[in-house]
Amino acid sequence: MTRTLAECPAMIFIAHTVPRDAEARGCSPWLVAVDNPFLNAIPGTRHYANWRVAQMLRGAMPVWDYLDFQGLASRDDLERVWFNPDLDAFRAEWLRLWGYGARNPAPVLRHSYLTRRVFARPGLAPGPEMTLQGGTGPVPAGLAAGLVFQVEGVLKKHFGQGGGRPDDWLTPAGAGNPLGLGWLAVPHGPASEAVAGDLAMQVVLIAEPDPASAEP
Repeated sequence: MTRTLAECPAMIFIAHTVPRDAEARGCSPWLVAVDNPFLNAIPGTRHYANWRVAQMLRGAMPVWDYLDFQGLASRDDLERVWFNPDLDAFRAEWLRLWGYGARNPAPVLRHSYLTRRVFARPGLAPGPEMTLQGGTGPVPAGLAAGLVFQVEGVLKKHFGQGGGRPDDWLTPAGAGNPLGLGWLAVPHGPASEAVAGDLAMQVVLIAEPDPASAEP
């Protein structure tokens, strides 16, 4: 089993942004040196990767311009990953350093999104750039994609909202989904491949694990 996103049956999608001066203060190098290795060492995490939006190909630019994929070793690992005490402490430091990019963050930034893998093309290995597509409703029949995740749940970022363990920490996407997308997909070809869905963006890789490295 390699530590690629395609090998993850479930994935937490994290959409976020940072203050305007974050890159000048070394945000991306910090993600490479500190954030990515730490997140990939959390038990139950098979693949954690940091990406940045480079260009919109379809739809309006959302309020988020950074995105993380936190691929789980199994769906059953969700709770122990999401409420890992070391991870909660790390998230608090993240907010101290980088915040939400706004004093009153939009709901999409105050939540993360539980997704389920519904299709993975064998041997898929995205390069340092790829097209991320998303749409509402069910996954379109015949979608030319190498990897598809269905959005199933909304995770409250308890660590940025007073901590603790709220009863509604995970709610069905159908009950309210600030992301506004029902599925996410990565084409199996180059980033220039024809796009589908309501939203499509070219994203560039910041950091990811060595696919051959051992899982925590």
